[in-house]
Amino acid sequence: MGVPAGSWINKPQHVHTPQYKRLHDYRMEHIMLGGAENLSSGTPATGLPRWRQQVQYAVGHTLNDFYSLLPEVRRETPIQFLLERRWPPKGDAFPSLLQYWDIKTSIADELMRIVSSNHLQEIPVMLYEQWYVPVPELKLELSMITQLAWNSLQNSRSLNIQKFMVNGNEDTIAGFLHMTNVFCYAAYGEPAETVEIYSLLEGSKYSYHGHTFSQKESLDYVRLLAVFLEKEVLADGSLNCSDRRNDRSEANVGGFGLM
Repeated sequence: MGVPAGSWINKPQHVHTPQYKRLHDYRMEHIMLGGAENLSSGTPATGLPRWRQQVQYAVGHTLNDFYSLLPEVRRETPIQFLLERRWPPKGDAFPSLLQYWDIKTSIADELMRIVSSNHLQEIPVMLYEQWYVPVPELKLELSMITQLAWNSLQNSRSLNIQKFMVNGNEDTIAGFLHMTNVFCYAAYGEPAETVEIYSLLEGSKYSYHGHTFSQKESLDYVRLLAVFLEKEVLADGSLNCSDRRNDRSEANVGGFGLM
């Protein structure tokens, strides 16, 4: 397995760092999911409902808490207990009290089902880590938040990557797959072994082999995606894709909130 490219912060000071624009995976999801929910508005829609951001935040922290435990401790720890500590309080973010309880029950049931058979004896090699890798072919720096990644046992493969969404759509899933493919080639020089995407409210799992898309296909897709996101951000005026001064505050939201 190749060596992770890591963060710019950890690079020696004497190494020249190209000042590429930074493309964030969580902003892609934020815009694509927000747009899908507001197709009838006729205007760019980059915002997600606050309840969905809060639920994604709770899911992210719960999975991080759970998989930070040793395998033998995980077996004795109900994930519902960890979710309860992270779940948002009842409030005006949810359209109704009934929806609040329905979503909470559905998410808890799905997480319990997933972790009961998910890499029971393994320790993840990446757990909610944010990585930055330069992609010279695109003149971009790609920022990826890896929720869960496991070692691959195959040669010429990098990782088994898992992503958990409150719910997704076809465009969001395709965007994540292509960005992950570009990330793995840039960081490791090889594709992932598998990419698994869980859509929790639908109870769906999508599994893809690392060679589902070629490197060229994914580079072309991400090139177009970067142009699309830049236009949406400029039209909306609330997010600046290339402004690194906001990375820290946005990472606090994006790391566990939007992805």
